[in-house]
Amino acid sequence: MAEQTTPQAAPRRSGALQSSLSIDLHSHYAIRLWEGRRRDEAQTRGKKRPEIIGMPQAISRAGIAGRDSAAGNPYADQVLVRLEDALKAATSRVRETVEKVERVLTAIPAGINLSEVSSVEPLNLDVFSRSPLGYRCVWLLVHFDQLALKVFQAFHYGLISLSERDQYLNVGGHAVRQVYGVIQGYKTVPVTYDDIRNNTARGMAATEKLGEIDPAILSGEKRSSFSPLLTTPAEKV
Repeated sequence: MAEQTTPQAAPRRSGALQSSLSIDLHSHYAIRLWEGRRRDEAQTRGKKRPEIIGMPQAISRAGIAGRDSAAGNPYADQVLVRLEDALKAATSRVRETVEKVERVLTAIPAGINLSEVSSVEPLNLDVFSRSPLGYRCVWLLVHFDQLALKVFQAFHYGLISLSERDQYLNVGGHAVRQVYGVIQGYKTVPVTYDDIRNNTARGMAATEKLGEIDPAILSGEKRSSFSPLLTTPAEKV
């Protein structure tokens, strides 16, 4: 009897992966940092304060920079490196401050039990980012929210003074705003590594508008952990 084989079915592929993320913000301070400060709010009561982007804008700009990085834009790679470095420094600073306040909260007499503090009506937000660094920005804000809760709890029970409360909050808020400052001004300028290396018209226009590229970025030596690989070998400059 002749051998018979069963035709193999065509290879099947799985569908797109899906996941959703939401966060709860409990403190007014964190909610304000999420929302940012609009230009019209910055000019109220005769005071001129700088406009501050909110988290949605930071996430959006990080996503745009990630897209431009994938297209071989060295300025996008440069801002992503700066954003990642700023996030690492800010997250470390907020965590250290949280640990200080936690030590204060645990230095209470025996027999006293403090429950975890939370808002009875936290602000629930759905979050989507096209860039991993956008999510890292969100993690930082959640860390700050936890810091604010612990700080207000410590102040409420008389474990820290008013000035100490404000100092802790200022440290955390400043850390978040510094990260915003890195990405706030980013805008897409159509340029590639080759444009910069070969001094094309686009390359010279981008350099005039945005300044010189860090040589370590241009050589590929310095690159964000979340940037795609360069499509062409980097040249030492």
